[in-house]
Amino acid sequence: MQETAPKSSPRRRGNISTVKSIGSRLFVSVLGGTLVGLGCASYFFYQELIKQARAELMASLEVKAQNLEGSLNSFENSAKLVADAATTLYEAGERREQVYVNLIGRSLKTLPLGTGLGFGQPPQKRLIIPGRKYAYPFAIRGKDGKVTAKGGESSPDDYQEIYFTEPIKAGKPIWLEPISYLETTVDPPEQTVSTSYSLPFYNQKKELLGVLAQDLELGFLSDKLSKPVMRENGYFVLVSAKGNLIAYPPNSGLALKLKPFPQISNYSQLWQQIQKNIQSKTTNSGIISWQNAEGKREFWAYRKISNNNWVLLASVPKWVIIGPLLQFTLIGTLLAALGASLVLAVVVALFVKRLNQRLQPIMDECSLLAEASPKSEELMSREDEIGQLTISFYNLLGQVTVNEKRLRKEMDKSAKAYQALKQAQAQLIQTEKMSGLGQLVAGVAHEINNPINFIYGNLPHASNYTQDLIRLIELYQRKYPQPDPEIEDLTEEIELDFLVEDLEKMLTSISMGANRIREIVLSLRNFSRFDEADMKDVNIHEGIDSTLLILQNKFKATPTHSAIELVKEYGNLPLVECYAGQLNQVFMNILSNAIDAMEKARCNAEERRENFTPTLTIHTEVKMGGSDSSQPRAAIRIKDNGCGIPAEHQGKLFDPFFTTKPVGKGTGLGLSICYQIVVEKHKGELKCVSELGEGTEFIIEIPIYQTKPMSKIL
Repeated sequence: MQETAPKSSPRRRGNISTVKSIGSRLFVSVLGGTLVGLGCASYFFYQELIKQARAELMASLEVKAQNLEGSLNSFENSAKLVADAATTLYEAGERREQVYVNLIGRSLKTLPLGTGLGFGQPPQKRLIIPGRKYAYPFAIRGKDGKVTAKGGESSPDDYQEIYFTEPIKAGKPIWLEPISYLETTVDPPEQTVSTSYSLPFYNQKKELLGVLAQDLELGFLSDKLSKPVMRENGYFVLVSAKGNLIAYPPNSGLALKLKPFPQISNYSQLWQQIQKNIQSKTTNSGIISWQNAEGKREFWAYRKISNNNWVLLASVPKWVIIGPLLQFTLIGTLLAALGASLVLAVVVALFVKRLNQRLQPIMDECSLLAEASPKSEELMSREDEIGQLTISFYNLLGQVTVNEKRLRKEMDKSAKAYQALKQAQAQLIQTEKMSGLGQLVAGVAHEINNPINFIYGNLPHASNYTQDLIRLIELYQRKYPQPDPEIEDLTEEIELDFLVEDLEKMLTSISMGANRIREIVLSLRNFSRFDEADMKDVNIHEGIDSTLLILQNKFKATPTHSAIELVKEYGNLPLVECYAGQLNQVFMNILSNAIDAMEKARCNAEERRENFTPTLTIHTEVKMGGSDSSQPRAAIRIKDNGCGIPAEHQGKLFDPFFTTKPVGKGTGLGLSICYQIVVEKHKGELKCVSELGEGTEFIIEIPIYQTKPMSKIL
């Protein structure tokens, strides 16, 4: 008969509280994730609203700029019409001054924007009004709106002013920088601040007839820009190309005084940034966030006016754009979070209730079995199914604990083995590439060697044959000083004297070229060492020289910079027992890195306009020391005066895949392979000594003998 363990109510309450605790954690986790997602969505929504508000600000500025450009275009067209009318009168033969005075007066009455209009003719070449040397017909509009037109002689100084000289120099219509001046042509004289649109006009023969200038009073622009920018806030500012205020609604008196915009508040750097953006970007408009001298944050939108390179600015307090958007976003986020919390609370409560109904019986039985008490010992001592189940349960717990620890250890071993496999795979790929390269170099060198030996071996015979032929020709010339006319014509046609002289030089050049190719082939074979896969006694200096010969094109001077200076400080090294091809690979990697470092240092020096002479020094010597002090070692030092290596990178130089070069310029395997060849294959040492900005030195030390007994060494 099976017995059932009694279930106490306190234990059941504890299990129920555990399930409820899981439910509360689940609720907090899901709610937290929801709030994070809601916060991110609100942030992006807020950023999108900011973009729309900035677009609204730019649209308001653009409308005002187009409106202003339209007014300026009308102003320019009216001045051009007056100039065309004056040109037409001249071509019709009109030379009376009063006719042009009447033209100027009537034209100004029809131009609501103009405050003054007139033109002057060159004093030295008077075509329109020949009778007056300083004729300058003009009209002016008084503050009462009445237009007064006058003629007569003007001051000779007027023809030295910029409104007369600059348009002639430019040869096209220009807008002049606004100026403040005393207008003496009205009674009483008035202090006026205005800008002028001046244009030269010519006859059909392209002769200069005069310069017409139409004045625009700045008060008109201030009235045109006096409206708020957006949402009944902000103001427009119009600044000339030189930074002087043209229209400034917050204080129109500053505009009348032509106060420079950079001298207001702390707007000097703001103006510099706007000018920099306009000059460097393809667009002539944009928005800059700024904090003025009083600490208030502002948005400044800018737009260049195409007519005259003026800059129209729109300033809006930052709170006008961000305040309502931030309030709207926060309220929406809080309401959404509250709704999500209520929904999640209901869902999690129903889920926990259902989960509790399913798990509670199982949890009660497991608690009874796992509890270390006399009751559990009593259950294990039973011979029925309950006892066996209790024993199996505890065995299962023990096995799970042991297997968990074993699994963690195996996972650690697997991770380390995977990392080692990755490193070995990368090194194997690099080694295979260098092996393939060595075979290719050796094959190419072998194929080139045979034909070049043929050429080089036959050059002495060709030279001897040529000398014999030349001696034969000279003998013919001595024996037959008066040759047949046909022979004499052919001699002149082929320029026999020059041919004999140039042939010897050509043979010498061919011999030098063939000898050079033989040296290159020998260096390639010496570098690849394809036929010397085993350890052999080799001349280290030959390997270094072969590597330098392969890299010789990088040492030469170019039209943009000088050559790399090479300093060889070779010591008296004996033959070194080593893998020659692999050691040449080490020299190639280190020398290539040194050349790249010096090239970077040369570029930096050119930017600073400093003199820099790249210098590479190679020093070799025999050294006693290392792990075995009685073993002589060959020490090779390769030092450059490049840019150096930062201290934080020096400890990782020989790690696989570590590189300081840009993407596509280095794999990070070169120095790792060098370290493997020197340390693991040759039982030597590879060290790096570097200081940022001073250069880098790599020190290679390998035993002179690897396999020979010590008695032969001594």
